[in-house]
Amino acid sequence: MIQGIKSKKVICLRHLCIAIFSALLVYLFYLSYSAWGVEPALWPDWEADHPYWRAWAHAAFVLLFLALILSTAARLWHPIKRFISWRRELGIWFAVLSLGHGYAIWDRWARWDVATLFGFGYMEDLGGYVLFRPEVGIMNMMGLVMAPMIILLAVTSFDKAVKFLGTSSWKWLHNTLVHVIFYIAMLRGTLYLFYFFQATPPDWRFYPPIWFLYIFLGMGVFAVLLQAAAYAKTVLQRRSHRQKNSLFQVAAVTGIAVTFVMPMALMLGTVAYFDNRVIKEPPTFAEQIQPPQNYAQSYKMVIQAGDQDTHFWARDLDIAPYFRQTTEITGELVSHQIYRYSERTLYTAEEDADLELIWSKIENVEPEDIGVLEVAMELGVWAAQYGTGKHQIQLPEGELQVTIHSVEESIADEAFEIPEDAEPVSIAP
Repeated sequence: MIQGIKSKKVICLRHLCIAIFSALLVYLFYLSYSAWGVEPALWPDWEADHPYWRAWAHAAFVLLFLALILSTAARLWHPIKRFISWRRELGIWFAVLSLGHGYAIWDRWARWDVATLFGFGYMEDLGGYVLFRPEVGIMNMMGLVMAPMIILLAVTSFDKAVKFLGTSSWKWLHNTLVHVIFYIAMLRGTLYLFYFFQATPPDWRFYPPIWFLYIFLGMGVFAVLLQAAAYAKTVLQRRSHRQKNSLFQVAAVTGIAVTFVMPMALMLGTVAYFDNRVIKEPPTFAEQIQPPQNYAQSYKMVIQAGDQDTHFWARDLDIAPYFRQTTEITGELVSHQIYRYSERTLYTAEEDADLELIWSKIENVEPEDIGVLEVAMELGVWAAQYGTGKHQIQLPEGELQVTIHSVEESIADEAFEIPEDAEPVSIAP
């Protein structure tokens, strides 16, 4: 029985309705973000799964918003009371979508690695962890703080929990945690939708506008406005039963309600103010220092430096990047580095004490995780600029001898294969 509803059939139908509504929300958010117009060549850290985990998060917030405003809206307009009992289904499915978002981040972003989840990466050369993505760590830390509260609300959203805890204790628990989750979600969403997608020097990478930003902030302000209005109405009505409210008393209660709204209003105002003033295009000086964006998608070249020859192969950099770097000294192979996008695996081979090549591999590696695209695109600029042939490229550190064998020509899979007798050992990323 849920809030007086004895029929299990009715309970199941209500959950089915919210489940269908939730799935539709996730699907529509996913469609909108999939067609967002992001070009992987310009934003190599924007993964194909990004719209997927974002859709779960924003659909979950819609359910949280609906569950939060029902009771306050009912105080202002009594006919809404008939829908208050739906808060429980909304809350449970909010928890389901939130956990779905968390799993998507854990599985498709962090790839089951705790360090990656919080923006860290282990560097063997330094023998410790380095913070590569602080914004990722901040967002996921907030999510980790919310997770136990969301789970607690879900497991206590049943009549047996109400009877066990007592009605007043149960209401206090749910009212407190729902508001804490709401404010953390608002802060987290504002940081994500606004601050983490602004162009910053020296990269000056510009993302398309986030269409959900002002809708998200508007939902937050609306929810708080309803709470403030319901609070003012309740206090003034209770006081009017004892004595007529004076103008000062009405002004005092109104002032308290306005102060309650101020934090959310200040957040919205700050975002709106700076969003209209931040630069939307790269500044002139930034364009001057940026490398050309025209680079070859596929190429083969050799860089000669004394007795050392370094061979490079690259293919389909914008779609499914494959990259190989092989180093020879006086004609002897000394190292290999091969990245295969289809396997998301980086293969490396280096000489041991016996001058034999020992192969190893790191699995579940995205191109941006190891800087493959940055290196490949820089060389691709040379390939597009100079074309095939031998070239003397002048760099600040000196002159470089480069032979470009092919540009935008098909490169066979064999160029990115490891030897058949190689037995690479898996190492942790």
